[in-house]
Amino acid sequence: MTAAPLFGSMTSFDQFVFAFTIASHITLVTMSIALVVLIVIAEFLSIRRGDTDYADLASRLTKVFTISFGVGTASGIVMAVELVTLFPTFVTVGAQTGVMELFYFEVFAFFLETIFLVLYVYYADAFRGKWAHFITGCLVAAGALISAVLIVSVNAWMNTPNGIDVQAFLQGLQSGRFVVTGVDVWAPFSTPSTFAEVAHVLSTTLLTGSMMIGGYFAYRIIRYDRADEKTMLSKGVKITVVLSLIMLVIAGITGSHEMATLLLTQPLKYSALDLNVTPGAGLSETFFGMTVPGLQGWLARAELGMAQLPGLSQYPQSVWPPLYVHTTFDLMVLGAFLAAGYFLLYVFGRVLRKRPFESRTLLLLQIPASIGTYLVYQFGWITDEVGRQPWIVYNVVTVAQAASQNASMLLPGTLIVLFYFIVIPATFYFFIRVFNSSGTNGAVVPGSGQAAKDVNY
Repeated sequence: MTAAPLFGSMTSFDQFVFAFTIASHITLVTMSIALVVLIVIAEFLSIRRGDTDYADLASRLTKVFTISFGVGTASGIVMAVELVTLFPTFVTVGAQTGVMELFYFEVFAFFLETIFLVLYVYYADAFRGKWAHFITGCLVAAGALISAVLIVSVNAWMNTPNGIDVQAFLQGLQSGRFVVTGVDVWAPFSTPSTFAEVAHVLSTTLLTGSMMIGGYFAYRIIRYDRADEKTMLSKGVKITVVLSLIMLVIAGITGSHEMATLLLTQPLKYSALDLNVTPGAGLSETFFGMTVPGLQGWLARAELGMAQLPGLSQYPQSVWPPLYVHTTFDLMVLGAFLAAGYFLLYVFGRVLRKRPFESRTLLLLQIPASIGTYLVYQFGWITDEVGRQPWIVYNVVTVAQAASQNASMLLPGTLIVLFYFIVIPATFYFFIRVFNSSGTNGAVVPGSGQAAKDVNY
């Protein structure tokens, strides 16, 4: 195996480059999905209430979304190329299964999003009815969400592969042959973990993206004194807080369901996340060194009626994932509790009629809360992907078997990482410039038959 400087092997280098690319891409995708949902909500409120502040907000966010969509599309192409060049065996196996159908359907979802985005942004003056432009925006959002569902479904298949004869494949692998038989092309659309993973990822993605956008709104309200803009931004904060609160509740429910799914479908991964060394009944829950006796066992009985829980000692140590996933899992859970505490302040303020959306204290807290939510989201993906190690397709193909050992990838891989160090900050810089330089003249008045006027950036 060819050694790579600083990484020890080309497999480790391939893992690093792809992980860095995914983390960067997820940042853009999170923003894009939250942006398009917020745009639809803001436009709906502008029509329903005849409120030009919401129309202005929708118009500004639309300009930001077009940047996010463009950069995110290019980043997605980079990921696709890296799959082929860094993990060719995964592509070889996937091409013979129904996983390719998931990618094909994702392309159609991308077409839906692209076509209607062009209509939504550049042909607003062609819409006569006040709801026609809004419906077009809904179709853009539908394309984005369907695309996300299908990509996450691919990841779910990697966690719980189906639709092939796994035993025949493993037997062929021992002799160096890829024997993919018993193919059911529709099976990957619904694996044992698909629903749990898709529901949790979508809710946490919307939570993270809306918190990040709301954090910037809060910063701008505190930083600048323009009264007309503060009114618009305050309404934006209200939308992001309400959406985030709803998504936090859903994320809590789906997160619990996903842990139950892990227990049934990936017991080794479950054991690593909860750091269960030995199996047993009535196991305790360990959280940053603090132990709650019997809690893990109680949760398993309440959710699944299971008494006996798995442990790491049941499996060869060679297939254990890195155990730091227990720490990233704890950080994820801690972040969820802190977010719940933050939103409780809004709920209490609302109950006490204290105008929580205008509270300077809560606006100040929104800024670190948005950064923390983003970090927790990334910890969640680290937990999921590292927790599957050493497998790229769980119990079927290891990362080492799938990875390219081509040392010629050292230079382009390094350049891609350096490129993302530039492009991600630059993208967010232009997000801010475009949002701030768009004024009320850029607002689309639904039903007016008038397009948004261009502004000088």
